[in-house]
Amino acid sequence: MGDLTKVMKAREGILDAVLDAYGRIGRDGSRSPAGMNFPTGAALAENLGYPRRVLDLAATGSVSSFVGAAPLPRYVLADRVTPVVADLGCGAGLDSLWLGSAGARVYSLEVSPEMISNLAASLEGEALNITPVLAFMPGLPLRTGSFTHAIMNGVANIIPDKISLMEELCRILVSGGQVLIADVLTIGEVDDSIRDEPEAWVWCVGGALSPGEWRELSRRAGFAKCEVSIEERFEPLARGIIRLIK
Repeated sequence: MGDLTKVMKAREGILDAVLDAYGRIGRDGSRSPAGMNFPTGAALAENLGYPRRVLDLAATGSVSSFVGAAPLPRYVLADRVTPVVADLGCGAGLDSLWLGSAGARVYSLEVSPEMISNLAASLEGEALNITPVLAFMPGLPLRTGSFTHAIMNGVANIIPDKISLMEELCRILVSGGQVLIADVLTIGEVDDSIRDEPEAWVWCVGGALSPGEWRELSRRAGFAKCEVSIEERFEPLARGIIRLIK
């Protein structure tokens, strides 16, 4: 029981840190962690190639709160289907707005009320097929076999129970549906002391996995295929995109 209690307390600490951090980001905008200097908010979105029309569509809070890792809507919209998308951990809502403005049906799930409020502000006066949903992952309050795509942009690594998350992702997809995950990957050794630090989970480092670990998780969850591409290296970590096909 001692080990189980330790695990549960650790997960509670991670959840509390994530809720506090994303509530603050939703209210005050994103900023890089102490000691690091990298773009956040509007500068990050522009660096990643988000279209100006999407940034103009978003409310100020949605742009300043952006903390994504890749322009995932571009990959979704490249598929020759009419997308029905679950945007999981939608955060500031830029991905949802990009997809919705391109004609996709989007369900935008987020744990932070502040982030949901930012997305709701962006949707005021806009006839977009976007439904904000306040929800905790890994459980997904979404219908089985209803989505062509699910996306997670800088979100998957903050979920401790990744196998349950992957099983839920597989459940909600149609046959042949895809999951696109953009996040930090490990390509070398990460000290256990970092993985035990809740703040490291907030910045997607504490919960980062290797490409091989993602492939094994996807197999266990029932996906037919897992592709991992490295977009940027900063050893022992990297920024990558994971594509899962049901």
